Amino acid sequence: MTAQQIQMRARVQRAATWTGPTMFLLWVVSWIGIARWIPPPSPGHRPDQVLQQFRDHTSAIQVGMLITLFASALLVPFCSVISAQMRRIEGYGGSTLSIMQVTSAAVLSLEFIIPLMVWLTATYRIKTTSAETISMLNDMGWLMFVVVISSAEVQLVSIAVAIFTDTRPNPIFPRWAGYLNLWVCLGLLPAAFVVFFKNGPIAWNGLVGFFLPLTSYGIWMFAMFLLLRRAIDEQLAEDTTRSPV
Repeated sequence: MTAQQIQMRARVQRAATWTGPTMFLLWVVSWIGIARWIPPPSPGHRPDQVLQQFRDHTSAIQVGMLITLFASALLVPFCSVISAQMRRIEGYGGSTLSIMQVTSAAVLSLEFIIPLMVWLTATYRIKTTSAETISMLNDMGWLMFVVVISSAEVQLVSIAVAIFTDTRPNPIFPRWAGYLNLWVCLGLLPAAFVVFFKNGPIAWNGLVGFFLPLTSYGIWMFAMFLLLRRAIDEQLAEDTTRSPV
């Protein structure tokens, strides 16, 4: 590989790392500033209250969900860089963990997008749809968005295992990053239980059910961004040293 090819590969990876924080920031803007989806509406609201919220903020919900829909696709290029660095750990002949990670990320991206389409469906015929139907679609959207964490759990565990099995003298990721991924696994876990609660801290608008997983995921996103930037710089230095003059 020539020096020019090495530099180009590093530039592509650096550019792709920005898609992760961009995704998260677009979520914040679209959910807080546009759709007013944070704090989430209470799962204890009556159907007529849910209908009124959708009618009062129809356009805002539609615009916010569309922005989030496009932003969610950015998870895939970000996690592709993680897999590229994981392959350095596994060796290019064996990439089970890196494939597991990026495949889980792609599924997770789709799991974000589907509930967004459910909420958009609720707004589509808002003037003629019954309160009970809108309420059911709202429940479906929130439960799908919050509860479905299994793909994220597989993704995080695969990253942690790769980090813990890195025997290089200078590891790609520091060992504490493996524990961080496992900690985020635990931070996301309460989201799976919101299906059993309609109020309190474990409901879909609760501190434990929603805000703890969201905060954990945000910490993971920005920590991995910084770790990836460092890993790319180190890879560039290694490849440049090995490349023919």
